[in-house]
Amino acid sequence: MVATVRDYMVSEVQTLTPEDSLETAVMLERRLRIRHIPILENGELVGMVTDRDLKRALPSPVTGTDQQTFEHVVQTTRLRQIMTRSPATISPAAPLRDAVQILCEKKFGAIPVLENGRLVGIITGVDVLRAFLTFLDKA
Repeated sequence: MVATVRDYMVSEVQTLTPEDSLETAVMLERRLRIRHIPILENGELVGMVTDRDLKRALPSPVTGTDQQTFEHVVQTTRLRQIMTRSPATISPAAPLRDAVQILCEKKFGAIPVLENGRLVGIITGVDVLRAFLTFLDKA
């Protein structure tokens, strides 16, 4: 039996919209301890925001940013401004090997999983490692 993306993806996916703020994304990331947030607009995947995108967009204390400026930036920056548009996606029926190949070749941390144009999950490098453990346990 060939392992598929559906076998290892996470189907409970937290999403945000392009109009959500940087602050909302940072709070969600920290509260749920996630690193990848698919961005949906009218139910359609339009982008992806990662922990790296958020860190890059946050003002650095090293530059002497005061608290008021910091709060203004995190509250007024929209995810539309920092998201990766039209991210690579994969089908839940795709062989797990295809997901691994994309993650390795593109150096992605996650791939949104679409079925009939609808977001049904996400598969991450950690999910793939979990699959690898399963395979090792069977060996």
